Amino acid sequence: MSENKPVAFMNLGEAKAELKYLRAKIRRHDNLYYNLASPEISDSQYDELRMRLNAIEERFKELVTKTSPSKQVGAPIFGSHFRKITHKKPMLSLDNAFSKADIFKFMDKVSKFLRIDQATLELCGEQKIDGLSASIVYKDGEILYGATRGNGYLGEDVTGNLKTIADVPERIGLPGEIEIRGEVYMPTDSFMALNEERKLQAESLFVNPRNAAAGSIRQLDAAVTASRNLKFFAYYMDSFGNDLGIATQIDMLQLLQELEFSVAQYRLCRNVDEVMDYYEQMLMTRNELEYEIDGAVFKINSLKLQEDLGFVGRSPRHSIAFKFPAGEAKTDIIDIVVSVGRTGKITPIAIVSPVIVGGATVSKATLHNFEEISRKGIAIGDTVTISRSGDVIPKITSVVEKSGNCVPQSPTTCPSCGSTLEREGESIDLFCMNYHGCPSQFARYAAYFVSKHCFDIPGFGAKQIEEFIWEGRIKSVIDIFRLKEMDDHGAKLAQKPTWGEISANKLYAAIDSKRTITLPRFITSLAILGVGEITARLLADKFETIDNLMNATKVELRELDGLGKTTTEHICSYMSNPKNIEFVQDLLRYVTIIPYKRTETMDTTSMFYKKTVVFTGKLERTSRSQAKQIAASRGAIVTSSISSKTDFVIVGNDAGSKLGQAKMLGVTLLTEDEFLQHAK
Repeated sequence: MSENKPVAFMNLGEAKAELKYLRAKIRRHDNLYYNLASPEISDSQYDELRMRLNAIEERFKELVTKTSPSKQVGAPIFGSHFRKITHKKPMLSLDNAFSKADIFKFMDKVSKFLRIDQATLELCGEQKIDGLSASIVYKDGEILYGATRGNGYLGEDVTGNLKTIADVPERIGLPGEIEIRGEVYMPTDSFMALNEERKLQAESLFVNPRNAAAGSIRQLDAAVTASRNLKFFAYYMDSFGNDLGIATQIDMLQLLQELEFSVAQYRLCRNVDEVMDYYEQMLMTRNELEYEIDGAVFKINSLKLQEDLGFVGRSPRHSIAFKFPAGEAKTDIIDIVVSVGRTGKITPIAIVSPVIVGGATVSKATLHNFEEISRKGIAIGDTVTISRSGDVIPKITSVVEKSGNCVPQSPTTCPSCGSTLEREGESIDLFCMNYHGCPSQFARYAAYFVSKHCFDIPGFGAKQIEEFIWEGRIKSVIDIFRLKEMDDHGAKLAQKPTWGEISANKLYAAIDSKRTITLPRFITSLAILGVGEITARLLADKFETIDNLMNATKVELRELDGLGKTTTEHICSYMSNPKNIEFVQDLLRYVTIIPYKRTETMDTTSMFYKKTVVFTGKLERTSRSQAKQIAASRGAIVTSSISSKTDFVIVGNDAGSKLGQAKMLGVTLLTEDEFLQHAK
């Protein structure tokens, strides 16, 4: 699978294989999101899947199919108890923007398609409600039917349930057939109350208000829907050819209000600066609203131009959704606990009163280390602000109100194994040094060991690892390669509930298929502090065998370009520990490292060849790991710290202290766009 490979470097076979994988994965998550109201991934993770799919299809246009998710809206309706309704016009999905540059690109495309001056374009900015799209058709003023969006062409008949919503007028003063489209949503306080009630009844909780609204509108009993306090914001209407006497999107929203529909906040925007101003205002005030919004939608204001623009694929050309970054929210700290990571790092975690942040319910947040707790004066009972970004663990950004309780002190022993905690070098972080005897470290390390970054054993994940550790089947990661051997002398894996002979043999075969491994992956699997995939490849290129690396001196390591002082210390510390040496030797009895010889496949003509490159800030057009791979393929030495030897710093959004360091040292700065342009 070429899942992490930059699209620019993929061949046709790799693209075809990954598209098959992505399409299946997206369809599964669409069904979970639209039909079952039980998503398994965050919106940002889903957006990444979509962007990856679009990027591959953009480069390999011959692989685009009519059934690709890029051409579909919503999800096919499976197992529904509701009658199906065909929409008179497709209910399309909007393309997303994540930066000001994306808005410029959108405006440029529109002006070029219409062949008009961009300066003449006006847009209507509207709140992007995090709800469920629905269509209501009136005939001669009476509700004829109402439907969910479904797959964009075919929806579910939820007429009775929509009629229970107070924001949906029973009658409107217009003749003929009129379609009203909008978002069904659940106010935040209603969502909290609903989950509290479900908790008391020992029922599963809804993840966020959007899923609660989706589950509520698809109830078979309309009385249940009526009890959920759903709301409706209208944003579109169609008279199917009859003149409504309106010319703009603003006119449409005003007419909807006259018909007694509720509409979300909106504003006329005459240029990109006004678009950004509206977006920033919505971003700053989102937490003051009684409902969830996850961005702002911008539509070409002229209805005539909207019609001229039409649509492409699954999206109209006349509109774009400008998504918000991670949100913030206030909550109270219930407790502070300590987590032990796979490298032994001790991380304090705040258990907080559940709160919605960025569209998801959050109940814990990282405190990073005890020095941060002391610096911010954080204590149990404090009211704090927390933020989250995509699938990253939420963090506490500030203390809003002090409780008066004492700030917790740093622990001196590991909460998992009782070992004395230590600091490595000048690090402010605490570590449990009992690498091979600490239960918490081992569970996390074993899951990492079998992950795609290391031995990549298919069908063997954290859940199975935890089960096997608890049962005593695995006491060292080496036991993974001895599972079948131990199975012959102990409790049979095939006899475990939900397993059986076929599943057990499948796992044994998967493990056997991974008994050979490349040197970079083997080094990565050791989980040495500071040694990830990029550094592991640097070490493999330098030393070529694991024996050479194990016997490397500190001087030899320091001579390696791209290896920082701290990481050098971590490698030396690991390689000098007798237990680690014994572990590597024992592991090599069960696995074979493929002979490694550095091959010169990089672009020696690139401006980045043999130059030291550092990335800082958030990248928009590619992930950090992909950008590093691109740089490495151009011969760059990618490092994480800036020094006088640094040649280029690639600057993304929200760049931190590294940007200031680079300016002080006079290092050449490049934007993400400039980097990608020069890396072509």
